[in-house]
Amino acid sequence: MRWLARIALVATCAVSAMGSARGEEPAYIEASPDELTEAYGEQVAKRVFSDELTDMRKQLIKAGGLDQSCAADPQFVLRDVYPIKGAEADAAWIERYDVACEETLRRSAFLQMKDGKFYPMALLPGATIADYMLQADALNIVSTAALTRIDKECNEASVTDTAVSQPPEGAGQAWKERWSVNACGELQEIDVDFTPSSQGGTDISVTNEPR
Repeated sequence: MRWLARIALVATCAVSAMGSARGEEPAYIEASPDELTEAYGEQVAKRVFSDELTDMRKQLIKAGGLDQSCAADPQFVLRDVYPIKGAEADAAWIERYDVACEETLRRSAFLQMKDGKFYPMALLPGATIADYMLQADALNIVSTAALTRIDKECNEASVTDTAVSQPPEGAGQAWKERWSVNACGELQEIDVDFTPSSQGGTDISVTNEPR
């Protein structure tokens, strides 16, 4: 059976990034460029913190899912930008946005730059602290758990929100999150445990009893 997670991890087409940054840093950017500058240099940071990626960011926020209280083209703030090491690209980073709807929505995206092009991907909505690879691993587990809770036949599940219910006590420590999943119109809340393994990686488990 094919699980559909239509909101999370929506890849968009590569966008040309030729040329220099366009104009000054737009007002919606409140993140600091320091970490990105240290990781990839001033020229990369200048382009990321310019108006060059504004239209792409609007598309990513919409790909992450908006509720009915949001405007068609909602205002947003780029709250955080931090680099990702180990990606097979010239530069890679995560962006986090605060979107102005009836309640502030949290949205995130993973972006890479390689050979003069940007490759953006919308990540799960909400405040999850799982990295983009861990989100992908957890997505199938959580979707399956949500679908097994409902009585009707259903094979479509989409994550609508994520929250940290118990943060890690320190680096390399376990944490808990609560993911909201729409399974064919029925909202399920799944408790997800993330436990770093001594053998490397992170173990993922869910509480599959309805809350």
